[in-house]
Amino acid sequence: MAMISIAVISTAVLVSAIGALLFHDSDTPLTFFVLGDSQGYQGGIEVVAETADEEKPAFVFHTGDLTPFGQENQYQAVEDALADLQVTFHATEGNHDIRLGGGFRFVERFGSANYSFDVNGAHCAVINTSSGDMSESEIRWFERDLSESQAEWKFVFTHMPLFNPVSGIDHTLSNLTTAGRLIEIAEQTGVDAVFAGHLHLFNLTEKNGVKYAVSGGAGTSLYGNETSGGIFHYLNVTLDGNELSIEPVLLPAPSFERDSFVLRGSGEDVVLTVRDLQVMNQVEGFSSFQNQLGNWRGQGTYRGVAFSDILEIIGGLGEDSNLIVRASDGVEQAFSYSNVYPNETWTELQGPMVLAYSYNGTLVPAWEDGLRLVMMPEDGMYSNEDCEATSEPGQGYNVYASAGARWLRWVAVIEVVAAT
Repeated sequence: MAMISIAVISTAVLVSAIGALLFHDSDTPLTFFVLGDSQGYQGGIEVVAETADEEKPAFVFHTGDLTPFGQENQYQAVEDALADLQVTFHATEGNHDIRLGGGFRFVERFGSANYSFDVNGAHCAVINTSSGDMSESEIRWFERDLSESQAEWKFVFTHMPLFNPVSGIDHTLSNLTTAGRLIEIAEQTGVDAVFAGHLHLFNLTEKNGVKYAVSGGAGTSLYGNETSGGIFHYLNVTLDGNELSIEPVLLPAPSFERDSFVLRGSGEDVVLTVRDLQVMNQVEGFSSFQNQLGNWRGQGTYRGVAFSDILEIIGGLGEDSNLIVRASDGVEQAFSYSNVYPNETWTELQGPMVLAYSYNGTLVPAWEDGLRLVMMPEDGMYSNEDCEATSEPGQGYNVYASAGARWLRWVAVIEVVAAT
């Protein structure tokens, strides 16, 4: 009886051994690495690539969400992180990777997200669940591919888990009928393990003889604490004879440069950089603010992107939500729906709410106060009176009577939260 052994890297991660009645048909061990959901953070990819070059696994597999929203520069950043990798790299696309034409860019670099390959006595089938569904032809291909394989061991790789392994989190395919069909195919064709990402944690679950491993901790913010699998990690998978081991290996917690920030929403979490902002719709103009003493500061020309456009990456901001903007030094400000989407009156007083990355032509990080939240009214002057008139109860001027306090510098996190 082959055993699935899990090496517990952190004592708080609770996992257990699982068995399978299968045998490897090769005397040579097969090892591969699995990671997922880096979403624009390249540090985890770089660590995995360096480790792979040292330990020489058969391949490295990324289960998707390599990018924040599928842009050319974002895919190039992934390629740069993989530039020195000396082993085979495979990937499937995630829901973030296909945004804004990103699906075509993925195919240009990595090929189809539905494919299969054989390595050292094992068959690996890759399916594209980035849209939350699959076409009938894709499902039929998946079933035929696995049915025709004579390999003793069969592995499946995809982005979205085929079911929710953690209660209280809805992170599976949007088409539950398709998800059920894929599970049935996996069971009927003798699949041994399904590897997925999308859920930002580590989880290993057995269901009707099939092991389902989730690895979504390569850099984006985690769901849950260590006890529930919330660790930054990749998987070291080894098939040796009749024994399969799946080990979560800890990665260093992400550290971000000043030219990047985290955009966080319900079920969405991406890392964006100045280069990402530069390919979006631009806002440029002169502005300034008034400090608590009534003095004018910050006079200059700013260039950036409206928060309303940035938030579209994660589905926008609802009228029943607030926006929390945090700086790298821990200071934060809360903003309402009306700040992000101002009506005519508020537009006159505050203008668009902009995340600026350039001041008088100087880019972050050379611009020491950026990334910076900037209000850009047409008259170029965000006064204390303007701030008071555009602050909801419990926010802004009502907390600290200064227009300048709203102009948060060193922005590190932008997070959508429920209004209280």
